[in-house]
Amino acid sequence: MNSAISKIRHDLRTPLNHLIGYGEILTEMLADEGMSEEEPPFAALKEVIVRAGELVRSLQTLPDEIFCVKAPEVVRAASLDKLVDRLPSLFEPPKLAELDADLSRMSQAARRLLELIEHTAAPNSNSAAPLPPDQAARSAAGTLLVVDDDADNRELLRRMLERQGYAVTCAASGPECLERLGRTQFDLVLLDVMMPGMSGFDVLSAIREDPALRPVPVIVISGLEESDAAIRCIQMGAEDYLPKPFDPVLLKARIGATLEKKRLRDQEAKYARDLEDAFAELHGAKDRLVVQEKLASLGALTAGIAHELKNPLNFITNFASLARETGVELQQELAKGTPDAKEIRELLETLAGNLERIESHGKRADRIVRGMLLHSHGQPGRREQSDVNALVDEAVNLAYQGMRAHDSSFNVTIEKQLDPGLPQISVVPQDISRVFVNIVANAFYATEEKKKSASPGYQPRLLVETRQTESDVEIVFEDNGAGIAPEIARKIFDPFFTTKPAGTGTGLGLSISYDIVVRAHQGRLTTESVPGTFTRFRIGLPKQPNRSGG
Repeated sequence: MNSAISKIRHDLRTPLNHLIGYGEILTEMLADEGMSEEEPPFAALKEVIVRAGELVRSLQTLPDEIFCVKAPEVVRAASLDKLVDRLPSLFEPPKLAELDADLSRMSQAARRLLELIEHTAAPNSNSAAPLPPDQAARSAAGTLLVVDDDADNRELLRRMLERQGYAVTCAASGPECLERLGRTQFDLVLLDVMMPGMSGFDVLSAIREDPALRPVPVIVISGLEESDAAIRCIQMGAEDYLPKPFDPVLLKARIGATLEKKRLRDQEAKYARDLEDAFAELHGAKDRLVVQEKLASLGALTAGIAHELKNPLNFITNFASLARETGVELQQELAKGTPDAKEIRELLETLAGNLERIESHGKRADRIVRGMLLHSHGQPGRREQSDVNALVDEAVNLAYQGMRAHDSSFNVTIEKQLDPGLPQISVVPQDISRVFVNIVANAFYATEEKKKSASPGYQPRLLVETRQTESDVEIVFEDNGAGIAPEIARKIFDPFFTTKPAGTGTGLGLSISYDIVVRAHQGRLTTESVPGTFTRFRIGLPKQPNRSGG
């Protein structure tokens, strides 16, 4: 019956391979013509390839009756009418003929597959049938491959093992063993050492050198009594060594122990794969939350940004109006028969000054808009020589206006002690601004929380300082808010950690700020706090960036 199963599965593999091969050729050609993978024709081809590939991989292990149910799904997926309708609009006649031929081959393969399935499932078919109940039970206990050149030894071992509940396949030589291992998954190999041509040592070496076969455990069974043979087999990677003639009780115990170890290894490998998948999903979730956090922080600052834009736009409007009036006066002066040269010169100077102010405030508005877009889209910024004082001043204003938009009663005393002699340093301005805004917004939130329970005389305050040290520029933000408990202070830079109520924060603001300052800019970010009294954040940005680190 095994040969019948092998033959029908070999026959089934051919049309499946045709579906996969021609399907991949067609998807490449559609991709070359610019068709998106989401479009129905492209998706239909991909479904054919995926389903056929799954069946090819499962041919050796999937019971025939289940295969017969699953295979028609591939045939249904191979109905490519939508693709045929689209081809004339994508390809010229010479290429279209080639594509029609490939589609025809896929259709033929699908029909052939269906014929084979119907033949396999026919009641009077001579092909492979489902495993009988006793053999199915043995398969559940474990599938073993017995390798021995002596037919009597093979038959004896086969009968002993089948009585113990295992499904057993036999091989008469080393090459036959490797050929069967290449086609079928086995839970364990029982290998004789003394075989003509390719010895058991050679077979064991070949198994351990093949990455695909390496996980299969091997127990060596041999009439050799020398301990050196046993030691050599174990050193080469055998799980165990049993001398002939073997004790059935000992054989059962050794096989059971080996299969249990394999089961535990397989389970461990599955856990490792699941852990990798979970880790990848966690990274993906973090990336998505980072985008959400950016958009959330942008939303919180919309009012602040609108306020900041309003000032330069007002200046532009006012100075444009003055420039227009100056232009009118200039025209009137030129219309005189004898224009006053001094008056014209003064008007031109006034016009030039107004235009200079318009240009300055226009650039200011442009910087705000560009920073907003970079912040919202997450586009990578470039380092620029930047004025840290200006970045701090802008961030404080944005955060303050954002809080005022959320709560018009919010008020805080802001003290700025900005060192006017700070050198410009190389940073990514929008990223560093984002750090400043995050920290200032958190400071404002802390003072508001304290205000809810503080005495009537409490006045929220934020101190902002900048100074330079020998190696870096230091920025300090200190608030007199609720403070941070020591057990919480250790976690504030951890991803997803937040003390805010559910739904009001992602827990990524300070984590991202830490990444920007420490990892991206090779700086430092620390915090000090006394609960109920103050919280102080210190940021250090190198004057000279470390080129090897970013």
